[in-house]
Amino acid sequence: MEERTIAAISTPSGTGGISIVRMSGSKAYEIINKIFKPIVGSAIDKERDNRRMRYGNIVNPDGQIIDEVMVCFMKGPYTYTREDICEINCHGSFVSVKKILNLLLDKGCDLAEAGEFTKRAFLNGRIDLSQAESVLDIINATNELSQKEGINQLNGALGEKINSIRKELLEALSRLEYSINFTEDGQDLSPDEIIKFMEEAKIAIDKLLKTSNKGKILRDGINTSIIGKPNVGKSSLLNKLLNENRAIVTDIPGTTRDLITEYISFGDFTLKINDTAGIRDTEDLVEKIGVDKSIELVDQSDLIIAIFDSSRDFDHEDEKIISLIEEKNAIIILNKGDLSPKFDESKFSIDKPIIKTSMVNEEGIDRLEETITEMFNTKDLKRESVLITNTRHERLLSQAGKKLSESLRDIKRGIPLDACEVDLRGAYDDLGLIIGEAVSDEIMDKVFKEFCVGK
Repeated sequence: MEERTIAAISTPSGTGGISIVRMSGSKAYEIINKIFKPIVGSAIDKERDNRRMRYGNIVNPDGQIIDEVMVCFMKGPYTYTREDICEINCHGSFVSVKKILNLLLDKGCDLAEAGEFTKRAFLNGRIDLSQAESVLDIINATNELSQKEGINQLNGALGEKINSIRKELLEALSRLEYSINFTEDGQDLSPDEIIKFMEEAKIAIDKLLKTSNKGKILRDGINTSIIGKPNVGKSSLLNKLLNENRAIVTDIPGTTRDLITEYISFGDFTLKINDTAGIRDTEDLVEKIGVDKSIELVDQSDLIIAIFDSSRDFDHEDEKIISLIEEKNAIIILNKGDLSPKFDESKFSIDKPIIKTSMVNEEGIDRLEETITEMFNTKDLKRESVLITNTRHERLLSQAGKKLSESLRDIKRGIPLDACEVDLRGAYDDLGLIIGEAVSDEIMDKVFKEFCVGK
């Protein structure tokens, strides 16, 4: 069965003066010459015009011009998908783009599925599955470091690490199987010859897994929650950090009743910042749900910014907030420094950074930003050659590590080697799933469904 030739719009609609419509497959050359009329010269030549931009018009079957375009034909296998690819650079008008795409579909293309261009790059052996997933990380990057790590993994850094670990496991497996199948009784290989390779692999797996928290922060941002009693300045702080009036700010306590989440670029990293409902005792059912959500969010956050009103006396609600952050990564804000102070700072028995602010006078915001930057020093992130940023990779590494530990324990206990092979083989296979070896259609569909259609 002949492979489908696929087509899709590869640029977001209405975001610029130029849009790209892309084709990939064996019919790309034939189809483009049916609809493209060069302004100068003859039709596109597969050899002469390979990777050259040609200027002309896309025309419909009646000869009517649809749009003035630049066309680039790229002959496989040295392309993104390893197939023939043609990219049509047209004007950014939604009407033009849609007409060109529909014309390609009329001429024999199928509409590409989500991520199908990258999926073909994987299936055709140009990249492994971890590299394919890194394309999405680059697209979704929110800061310079996450973009760099995406590029690092696209260049195969994670695949190299995984293959290196699998090589150690393969050495162990080959010796274990030799000992089971080809040595005579009493002449088995020493278990130590197998164990040394397994232990090297386990050390490497554990080292990669330790980067997953850093990788999560790099990819998703520092999950930061602003907590405090009602009307202490939580929403005002969010607005100052955003430089816009995103949250409602009033003198009425309990205004914020639901979670507000925003992303803020913060130097090398990103803050995923949550403005929560004020924490207080309340009989209002809706507000109570918001308060419960705020308390629940504390456990899920990488950083807590706890705000207290320095113009009010310390009370039991403040005490409750202190108890919530006692074991957490937190910064304490004493707000409303423009008013007469009443708050007793001696009540803070916990060792947390304390910053005095005034949202009215815009005091202390710079110090808060400096403190966050100091707490999340990116030097450690930059030192890592590879970071685990993908939940699927983390899960598979964890599974492989557990199976390898089980197999190591059994070998050291003197369990027959054939019984130890199952977990060792399972660890090897789990690592293979990270790079896409013997991956199922179900896993592929789950990976690529998160992509946009044109990528």
